[in-house]
Amino acid sequence: MKRFSIGKKWGVNTISGICRCFFVPFLCLALIIMLPVEVSEQTQSYNNALAAVHRGKTHKDVRVGYVETPYFMQGMSDDSLKSGMAYDYIQKVSYYANWKCKYVYGDWNTILQKLYAGEVDIMAGVSKTPERQEKLLFPDYAMGSENYHLFCNVNNPLVSKGIDGIKGITVSVNSNTIMVDMLQQWNEDGNRGINIRTYRGNEDRYRDFKAGLADATVDTDNAIKPEDQVIPIAKIGQSDYYLAVNKQRPDLLDDLNYALVKINSTYPSFTIKLSNTYFSGWAVLAQLQHEELIWLNEHPVISVGYVDDYLPLSDTDENGNTNGIIKDILHEMFAKLHIQDKVLFSYVPFKSYEDMVDALKDGRVDVAFPINYDVAKAEQDDIYLTSEVINVQMYLIYAGDYSDIDLRRMAAKRNNSIGDIYIKEHFPDVELVYYDDINSMLDAVKNGKVDGCVLNQFRKDSFLLRPSYSELQTIMLKDSLGRCFGVSCGNSELLSILNRGITNLPDEFGLNSSYAYTGQIAPMTFKDFMLKHVVLFILIVGSLSAIISGLVAYIYLIRRNRERMDYMAHYDSLTTLLNRNSFETVVDNSENQSVEGNMVVVAMDLNGLKAANDNIGHEAGDELLQGAAACMKKVLMPYGQVFRTGGDEFMAILNLDSEKWPDVLQRLKEAFTNWTGKKVEHLSVSIGAVMSSEVEYLTLNKMITMADQRMYEDKSEYYRRSGIDRRKNR
Repeated sequence: MKRFSIGKKWGVNTISGICRCFFVPFLCLALIIMLPVEVSEQTQSYNNALAAVHRGKTHKDVRVGYVETPYFMQGMSDDSLKSGMAYDYIQKVSYYANWKCKYVYGDWNTILQKLYAGEVDIMAGVSKTPERQEKLLFPDYAMGSENYHLFCNVNNPLVSKGIDGIKGITVSVNSNTIMVDMLQQWNEDGNRGINIRTYRGNEDRYRDFKAGLADATVDTDNAIKPEDQVIPIAKIGQSDYYLAVNKQRPDLLDDLNYALVKINSTYPSFTIKLSNTYFSGWAVLAQLQHEELIWLNEHPVISVGYVDDYLPLSDTDENGNTNGIIKDILHEMFAKLHIQDKVLFSYVPFKSYEDMVDALKDGRVDVAFPINYDVAKAEQDDIYLTSEVINVQMYLIYAGDYSDIDLRRMAAKRNNSIGDIYIKEHFPDVELVYYDDINSMLDAVKNGKVDGCVLNQFRKDSFLLRPSYSELQTIMLKDSLGRCFGVSCGNSELLSILNRGITNLPDEFGLNSSYAYTGQIAPMTFKDFMLKHVVLFILIVGSLSAIISGLVAYIYLIRRNRERMDYMAHYDSLTTLLNRNSFETVVDNSENQSVEGNMVVVAMDLNGLKAANDNIGHEAGDELLQGAAACMKKVLMPYGQVFRTGGDEFMAILNLDSEKWPDVLQRLKEAFTNWTGKKVEHLSVSIGAVMSSEVEYLTLNKMITMADQRMYEDKSEYYRRSGIDRRKNR
């Protein structure tokens, strides 16, 4: 084919080339202009909003309808600190939409009518119905989804009758909501014959419901608080809910869609995170349902199988009593479910994991612990797994240099297939050599008979503190090992009861409980003492007095070792403050009795720890934690105890007159403000405090809850005032 050249005579090829170069692009452009282009509503909304944002950066004043709802919208005045899932959601939107929020307060019906009339610009938690779509504007993304339940009081006979007993009952519900529409439709479809009583808002509805003027009430699953003491007896529907916009403000809809596209493209799980933050403690989870209560009544004694000699998880002590976190966890779970007085536990020890699983399968025990959280293996064993109770880090134990390791033979404990399963999964090509106890395993590693072994973090810490194994090395393995309870196949009622209890356990309860038993795993032996004090024992051989001195030293060292393990169980190694285990012991010892005398409970949360870790390094984060702890010790410890209860969370329980607290609080804030470190210049801590004199008959648990709430309000105000991204700077 000839190439087109300007220097040659124009011919057919020349004209064709010109057409291709100039005419075709113009033709395509003309077709694009002439043909109708279909653009999705979402894309159009986004483009409109984008153009609006580029036109200027000034804030828009937006009137926000504000309805008091637990965990959703709280703080019903401009002077109150606001919080809740919807409040945080609106604030996040405002960052991208360039809104300045002005709050209009009222009950649901009042605010909804104001939204229709244009007296309010936006309102959260509005479900989309055909009627509302004619009166309101809805964005492309929903805020979330909620379920609507029929609730009755926990002691109502309807709990045992269930849905079969609802005919003719009176049910209360808020008017002008999707809930009343769903209730009416549900009633008609099922020919249930219930009487529906409507209310303008939650306050009057719950007042009459608690007074017995209604047998049941309709609400969302995320609106129920633990203190409400209600239980769901039927689900009547489900729907998405939105941040709705007044019909006359399409500009705000464009802003909203623009903001939501931004949020969902940069943080797709934002609404899920909000829901988990504010609605993780739904009361519905702690209430047993009808079939579960029946099972419990038919099984007043629950037999629990456990692996023996497996501290800190499970063991039998020298007196034949069950020992380990298995008892702590079950006691706490059933206490959280308020059924600790309805059931007794009968514990059955097993020498091997396989024996325990066999006993579970053939019905000799109702529950087994610990079970590896391995769904595929559970299916093979024909058992059901609960939610994970504790997750334990695993370590490879070896001798010499890690670079020289050639794992061909590994030691394992006989009759402990929990360890076998982990080794076979992660080191499938090694030969397993079995030993009767962990000491023999570690001796084999030390003497080169095997190349290594695997221990969990608790056993590793306990055994390798001993001088006998000082030359052994450890490396943390990539995969940790989850442990849970197991029940026999088909026993879904007991499975549900256990899962409810696990859900209501305090965070990291299993892990924190474990430290109390670490000192019992591998107490120092006489041989270890001799190795550590070999010179002393040479002298002991020479004289009786030296022998006596050695025995005294031996007893002292054992006591000191126990004190050290006890210290590890009760103090935080980084800050030297009391740890969460110590805090929970104090709370448990309060026995939920009313606080007597003068007491102040202080909840504190370090601001900006994540940003320091991410941007400067974990040494900077450690410096912040140690600095905050030093300030707390200096100001607060003269009056009581200070605990580190989480990563960046602290609590203090003080014996202090209420009139002295403002001065102490001021000194604490000044200590934080004046602190400066080598890597981080400033320190900020959110504080919430409750005094026992505020309300009569306060319990320690209630004071802790109130202090936490006030601390979170202070944290919300800190991020609002400072303009810092809360997610990135926790």
